Amino acid sequence: MEKGQGVFPEDSGSKPQQSIREHKCTGHSHPTGKIQVIGDIFQFTVDVSEFPPEDVIITSSNNLIEVHAEKLGEDGTVTNTFSHRCKLPSDVDPISVTMSIESGGVLTVRARRM
Repeated sequence: MEKGQGVFPEDSGSKPQQSIREHKCTGHSHPTGKIQVIGDIFQFTVDVSEFPPEDVIITSSNNLIEVHAEKLGEDGTVTNTFSHRCKLPSDVDPISVTMSIESGGVLTVRARRM
């Protein structure tokens, strides 16, 4: 599987009112990531349904969210990998970041913009 990478461009400092901005990141045959700004909420979603939740590793450092997953075969060899990065806007409150994986395998990262 190819790597997908999404980067949210830094904005000019103005906060959108009720507008929705979307950016779809593609790296394989289906979209791998979606970024939305809804009012003062930044939301990033990515499909990790090919991996069990315990195999999905999410790290955050310096406003960069990284998602990594590996699937191992019965013989212990890596049969599938996934890697995705998303840079959070500079006006996101790092304390407000929340993450969850829905039952359908969609990882959602949300944060409040200051």
